[in-house]
Amino acid sequence: MKTVGIIGGFGPEATAQFYMGLTAKTRTNILVRHVFVPRKLEHDALISGNNLDAFKPLLVSAAMELEKNGADIIVLPCNTLHIHEDAIRSALGIPFISIIEETARFLHKQNISKIGFLGTRVTIRENLFKKRANGTTFITIPSSVQRRIDFGLDQFVGEQKDKNLKSALHESFRFFRNKNVQDVLLACTDFHGLCPNGVRIHDTLDILVRATIDMI
Repeated sequence: MKTVGIIGGFGPEATAQFYMGLTAKTRTNILVRHVFVPRKLEHDALISGNNLDAFKPLLVSAAMELEKNGADIIVLPCNTLHIHEDAIRSALGIPFISIIEETARFLHKQNISKIGFLGTRVTIRENLFKKRANGTTFITIPSSVQRRIDFGLDQFVGEQKDKNLKSALHESFRFFRNKNVQDVLLACTDFHGLCPNGVRIHDTLDILVRATIDMI
């Protein structure tokens, strides 16, 4: 059985949820490299989408360390930081499972042609999913609600307070229901478990867990 190397810490809750999701279904070997990120760097990325290049050496170093320590495959349970996916792949001699690629494959298999989209401003700005899932139309929330999402996510990651994030997510789901959107993609792993019911939710964290199990 293969050893899974997890680049963790983006954020810690998402890393823990991925780990628990994996161990609930398999007893494979797992290595975790928790990456320390200065709070200001994290804040700037979430609120303004700035200083993203500073994450690249942290991610590449963590991936290489995991490979050196015996990992057979590498995963990164964070959608936004897949902006550095190519750099991570280039540094490795082992497979990297892309949460973006696996989600695009899932949407294609499920024949989902239209889906509500919830993610960070960077994931939306960089069109990470549109580049891979060009047969799917992504419905995004108004910019005013996106700002609330970003602010709430920053609070959640930095202070472990989820009240504002939950409120913004609930408003987002009301928007989707009013637009008659039947499916919603959670394209931020920190949204896991924080959303209301009422539409079909497709969680990229769960998709990554299933794809990883398929690779083991």
